[in-house]
Amino acid sequence: MNILWVTSEAVPFAKTGGLADVSGALPEALAARGHRVTVFMPYYPQQMGKLNIEFHKNYDMFGVPLFGSTQWCGLHVYQKSENLSFYFLEYNKYYDRPRLYDWVGQEYGDNAERFVLLSRAAMEAAVHFRLDPDIIHANDWHSALCCVYLRSGLYAGLHNFRNTKSVLTIHNIGYQGIFPKDKIYATGLGWEYFNFTCLEFHDRLNFLKGGIMTADMVNTVSPTYAKEILCPEFSFSMDPALNHRNQQGRLRGIINGIDTAEWDPQHDARIPATFTPDDLSGKQICKEAIQKQFGLPVRKDVPLFASISRLAWQKGLDVLASAMDTLLQQDDMQFVLFGSGDLALESRYHWLQEHFPEKFAFFAGYAPDDLTHTLEAGADFFLMPSRYEPCGLNQMYSMRYGTLPIVRETGGLADTVIPPGRKEPPTGFRFRDLYTEALVNTIRWAADVRKNDPVLFQSMRYNAMTADFSWNRTATEYERLYEDAHR
Repeated sequence: MNILWVTSEAVPFAKTGGLADVSGALPEALAARGHRVTVFMPYYPQQMGKLNIEFHKNYDMFGVPLFGSTQWCGLHVYQKSENLSFYFLEYNKYYDRPRLYDWVGQEYGDNAERFVLLSRAAMEAAVHFRLDPDIIHANDWHSALCCVYLRSGLYAGLHNFRNTKSVLTIHNIGYQGIFPKDKIYATGLGWEYFNFTCLEFHDRLNFLKGGIMTADMVNTVSPTYAKEILCPEFSFSMDPALNHRNQQGRLRGIINGIDTAEWDPQHDARIPATFTPDDLSGKQICKEAIQKQFGLPVRKDVPLFASISRLAWQKGLDVLASAMDTLLQQDDMQFVLFGSGDLALESRYHWLQEHFPEKFAFFAGYAPDDLTHTLEAGADFFLMPSRYEPCGLNQMYSMRYGTLPIVRETGGLADTVIPPGRKEPPTGFRFRDLYTEALVNTIRWAADVRKNDPVLFQSMRYNAMTADFSWNRTATEYERLYEDAHR
């Protein structure tokens, strides 16, 4: 197939979250399977200028309709492999910013125009460069308008799209692209699209809803999350639209993969010592390195728990703080936490570190890559008590390194982590209700298995390290999704 993949970010060019990981890895996996994939995204000078990308083609006068006139943009083509190319849209007025979507916690006031331009430019590129896509794959609200455009009078009748179907992937439904309704003038679409079956959402414009209602197939990044967002609790008011598409058989969940070459304990140059499922001696060296680096007593017998997370309501780190109040006082455990975000939570974790310096180390900020890999490799357990988690990647990174995840039973965490007592081989620990006692009990359960049932503990590590989370598996499911979009 010819696949036009439209995204606001992709590894290694620009990243704020899991969308970039998917947009960097899945197109490459699809291209390796013989599909011709074109990734279309903005060019962000402040994030990408230092990468020294060697473009194969450059177009200085690429015209894109916006606000009833033509905006002249640059377009740069990077051919990564025979079947995979990246088209970067350069328009410094919109994309030359210190951060991708916001600054000092405030979204840019022209985000509607910025991503209308991205979606419209992707459609124009498909026409002018004769990409003739079989699939336009839009991602989140930033490119959801591509699905609307494909059905609109602007593009539906063009020869270039005669065999084109659209797919919209929802990576996190908490972000929808909601703007005042007068922004419809920027889209080039008429007011007939501002209705409850398309873009209208409580008398405002909702880009994600427009994509949901017009895409040929809609998917989320895990099967459980696809079910959860049908309920008001998880849908951020999008459940009516999603239930409508689900009843049509047009909603699906596909679990993300991870880069198994980058996250490979046997060949990882970032960690102090490598190891395999059959020989975990290097993992103990990694654990000692963490204990030394963070000023914790070097002890083999104590369970070491790690977490790397945004300090946000979604991630349940407030409940973890309450649980640690109890655990640090009563239990023989060690914790290392990297995170930033909620200032009140940061203060609370700093307080815990000051009062329990031999048990808890906290650092406010982002963990560098080398340290992230070492934490995943050296910890015994990885904590993810999320309120909701569309997919989650850290639990899969952890399992690759034999670090058993402790997760709340939600979204992709429920789909990837199997607790003891199930038919499938266990790979971690889960709890259902997000309250302090439940998390405390699950952490103690994990520590008890490690101490008193070493046979089960070692088998769980082996199961986790040998589970298949490769993008090749995921790509197979996306191929089926694309085929169903054409039915």
